[in-house]
Amino acid sequence: MKYRVMSIGKVFDDKAIKGLEAKLNEASSAGYRFHSVMEVTQPGCLGIGQPSVTYLAVFEQV
Repeated sequence: MKYRVMSIGKVFDDKAIKGLEAKLNEASSAGYRFHSVMEVTQPGCLGIGQPSVTYLAVFEQV
């Protein structure tokens, strides 16, 4: 099985939701099916800055 992971950010205003919709449609057109979303913490700049939380979408190839 082959997977694809895509960062989808953390803030979802109307414009961001349309962008997410486009990313999901693009992945689907490329033969991937949505699998799940994970929340991850990314370290700050050079590992010393403030960490941030973001979300990753996971797709599996069909």
